[in-house]
Amino acid sequence: MSASDPQSWSGEPAEFDDYAAEYEGGLDNPIKRLLGSSPDQFIAVKARWLLRREPALRTGGLAVLDYGCGVGSLMRVLIRLGAKGAFTGCDISTGMLRQVERRWPRDLGAPPQLAPQQGARTPFADASFDIVMISAVLHHVPVTDRPAVYAELGRVLKPGGRIYVFEHNPRNPLVRYVTARTPIDQNAILLDASEVRHGLLDAARYTLDTDYLMFMPPGLAFLRGVDPLLAWLPMGGQYAIKARKAA
Repeated sequence: MSASDPQSWSGEPAEFDDYAAEYEGGLDNPIKRLLGSSPDQFIAVKARWLLRREPALRTGGLAVLDYGCGVGSLMRVLIRLGAKGAFTGCDISTGMLRQVERRWPRDLGAPPQLAPQQGARTPFADASFDIVMISAVLHHVPVTDRPAVYAELGRVLKPGGRIYVFEHNPRNPLVRYVTARTPIDQNAILLDASEVRHGLLDAARYTLDTDYLMFMPPGLAFLRGVDPLLAWLPMGGQYAIKARKAA
């Protein structure tokens, strides 16, 4: 979605419907294919980071929302890595939501609960979720609509709950190069971690932490231990923000 195409964020047919059936996490970009052979390798970096910070995800009992879930890849990878809980996905693109059900592996059980968004708004009651994830979504949201997204994330989060924001890091030159040449990101407006932090704090009271991820190619498993050592350095390919809501 783009700032010049506001109707796609206000509930009309979404831009991502055009990509839904063939969506492969941006691996149509040849540079990204050099860094990892499958979208799951990139998603697993975020999933492992999240599981380290939310060990209760391995024991179940948490209500988890994937906001802007796309084809459900983050939920699927988390479950493959051992996450348990009541997973729900929502997205502005009904085409993407249909793909969640079509692509969901049967050995993982029933697909997550799914719901369409009307712009930033979801159909969920206030304080419904222990954890809300939003991964690689905000750069597709028009800048003027981002405050509504931050407000909605806070609305559906329980007191004491956690929001996890994963985004492309515009401080990384390779990220800017790849994003500018990836069809699904043609209208993307990248945002710095500081913008996310300010946006969240403008909407509700949170305690915030920020890590940087993807310093090494995700396809090279033997370099996996490098990321935690460099999490403080604002040059990783992605960043992750944890926002704990005041109880």
